[in-house]
Amino acid sequence: MSSASLDTLEEIDPLDPLACIPLAGGCDGPPFSTIRQGLADLADGGPEHLSKDSLREDLRWLAEVQRSVEALSARWLAELDRRTQEQPWTECDGSLTEWLGKALRLTPGAAYAQVRTARTLDALPATARAFGRGELSAQQVSVICRAMDEVHRGRVRIGTMEAEMSLLSAAGDRDPRELNDYWKQVRYRADQEAGLEAEEEQRRQRWLNLRQTWSGRYVIEGELDAESGATLRTALSGLMGRRSSDDERSPEQRRADALVELARRRLDAGDLPERGGERPHLTVVAELSTLRLEPGSKLADLDWGALVTGETARRIGCDCSIAPVVVDEDGEILHVGRRTRSVPAPTRRALNLRDRHCQDPGCEVPAPQ
Repeated sequence: MSSASLDTLEEIDPLDPLACIPLAGGCDGPPFSTIRQGLADLADGGPEHLSKDSLREDLRWLAEVQRSVEALSARWLAELDRRTQEQPWTECDGSLTEWLGKALRLTPGAAYAQVRTARTLDALPATARAFGRGELSAQQVSVICRAMDEVHRGRVRIGTMEAEMSLLSAAGDRDPRELNDYWKQVRYRADQEAGLEAEEEQRRQRWLNLRQTWSGRYVIEGELDAESGATLRTALSGLMGRRSSDDERSPEQRRADALVELARRRLDAGDLPERGGERPHLTVVAELSTLRLEPGSKLADLDWGALVTGETARRIGCDCSIAPVVVDEDGEILHVGRRTRSVPAPTRRALNLRDRHCQDPGCEVPAPQ
């Protein structure tokens, strides 16, 4: 690139995102400099003066260009992968995935996915050409590559060329999810055993984490197989029911409340396996002053160390088993009383018959029978 071009780039608005795109290392002339300058010119024009139809067409064009660049990137990555396998780089620590993650600031999973896709695309010239023409999205390419990996590993009794052409033809009017469902149908019709094996593999990959943050809140992360996910979703939908006109909760909040209610009902049913000689239960430890909401009283303790207010402790304890414990001023236990229900069984049955559902404002959870 000439010095005049460099001076021009220095005058670009520093807030322009394109100004942050460095030139390819060692390639300061065409085509890299020409492409970057073209993008800068396009950004300078801006979208403000364009009609809605022009904006739509430009977005389609930009998507095609982006896909073409991604296809080129996959070719370059496949070539680098071949050379790395022949002679591993010391700066890569022996792993192209690690280098890619550091160089492009990707998570290990995302970096590995790019390497895996590049390797598969290298053996699928028809798919690579369609990707380069902008006819396929990256997600569609990912579906095709995963499918062809199964074919190459001999897990599906179907020809490689036949499978690829079938998927490319189907991709024209299907989004990634629909394309994936199409492949599942093709795979099962051609080889039921392969479909069963794929389903079992998905089931083995299930996971769920429930972790408590330092602030006391809980974070749920996980992934379920199709059957398990559909089962949970059905149960949550049943508990959520129809939304009442005075329910101001968001769908996400209603779903979270339904999940907690699902767990609470199983605990109340009392049919879960015992632990330590007792059925699983939620424990709240609170001073009498806390339950009385006296000024200066302490927070109550929940299981696993979470702290809650006296109001929450009272709500949890409105229908529970209570075990009074007497302690001295140093916290030493002096006496443990007999556990009793806060609401006797006959009274509870009468209240359930009268109220029919929870009386907490906005809560329509039916009373357990």
